[in-house]
Amino acid sequence: MAKMTSTGVTLGVVADVPATFDDTGYSALTFVDVGALVDLPEYGPSAAVVESNPLATGIVEKFKGFINNGSLSLGLEIDFEDAGQSIFETAVTGATQNDQHSFQITYPDGTTEYFTGKIFSYTRATGSANSMIGSTVQVEIDTAIVRVAPTP
Repeated sequence: MAKMTSTGVTLGVVADVPATFDDTGYSALTFVDVGALVDLPEYGPSAAVVESNPLATGIVEKFKGFINNGSLSLGLEIDFEDAGQSIFETAVTGATQNDQHSFQITYPDGTTEYFTGKIFSYTRATGSANSMIGSTVQVEIDTAIVRVAPTP
């Protein structure tokens, strides 16, 4: 399947890190599904721009610097009884607030991506009339993203 919609994408989280940062290490973890996920924005690596300004040429030269694997501002419909959302809440102000967490994103075609990061916020948005009470979770990715193709 080359093209797909976002329907069926799932997000899992666990307050743990893998023994190895590869398919084997991540798949040994037990991820908890995050319920009521409504928005999973873009994420992934980008390189910082490093500039050199040689006076002799007057031309700015650009080089690739450090890689930043990005961040996620996850959109949720708040559910205080959801086990995955409870992990987010504990990660901001609770017992695991300084710990790395592991994440698993599964696409409709079976492709899985894994990474670790820290959870910096779990906010609420009551909204206006005729809307669902929402939440935004800010995750800062701090390892490479490991993509695993589906098994045939």
